[in-house]
Amino acid sequence: MTTEDFRDHSAPSRDGVRIGWQQLGRGPALVVASGGSRAGKHYRELARCLASRFTVVLMDRRGRGASGPHGPGHGLATEIEDLAAVMQATRAERLFGHSAGAIFALEAARVLPVRALAVYDPPVAVHRLIDMAWTVDVARAVERGQGGRAMAAVIHGLQLGGGMPRWLLVPLCGLMMRGAEGREMMALLGTWVHEEAAIRALDPDPSRYADVRCPTLLLGGTKSPAWLHRALDLAQGALPDARRVMLDGVAHNAPDQEAPARVADQLAAFFAEAGAAPAQLPSCAR
Repeated sequence: MTTEDFRDHSAPSRDGVRIGWQQLGRGPALVVASGGSRAGKHYRELARCLASRFTVVLMDRRGRGASGPHGPGHGLATEIEDLAAVMQATRAERLFGHSAGAIFALEAARVLPVRALAVYDPPVAVHRLIDMAWTVDVARAVERGQGGRAMAAVIHGLQLGGGMPRWLLVPLCGLMMRGAEGREMMALLGTWVHEEAAIRALDPDPSRYADVRCPTLLLGGTKSPAWLHRALDLAQGALPDARRVMLDGVAHNAPDQEAPARVADQLAAFFAEAGAAPAQLPSCAR
């Protein structure tokens, strides 16, 4: 399947802002909620790996791709309303979230009719586990149009750079921000401020996830930062019906960059076991 096989759709959220998504495949619908500074299109390879068993819905969370902008008062409720609009339009009962999208997926599963939920590296209780003072630097850099500095602040602050010092990250990220792709990344970095504020407003006590009654798969990478491993511990301790799988040798970006086929295998097996998908594993070129 090629990029041209993806079909564009949209639906209005509760406030009337249209939320877009790309759709591929056949079978029961599975909504994918992207991570921070990522859009639906970054999960196309994951979708291709699942498309023989699912109708994969690559949602553009607000401020991304085909979706409308953030508005005044944007917060957790808006993120859940956007997910609800896409799930209702696609009749989806299965949900997968990555990183920040995983937090919003967990929150959505507390109040929406989610039949089975999977998340990868959810930053549960992030403000309790790491110092988030650096988010001020991200907001300032975005406001000034300093994309390299903004990206470096995010990577360094979330400990995603493998220990690379920030003084080296800044020029490297600056090089990545050149050209059309850099302009697109700059726009995606602009969404960071809104979703960080929504996550900050959450109660850091993960016991809230006792309200998630559906089967839940917790995924993580052995090379992800240690604080994300602790976040998975907290989620696992709170969720009533959760299983955990750590993917060896991969880090935080396994679903969209490092190992989408491996993540797809885990998702297909889980949704089959949860009674939410056919039993066959996805066919995907390795």
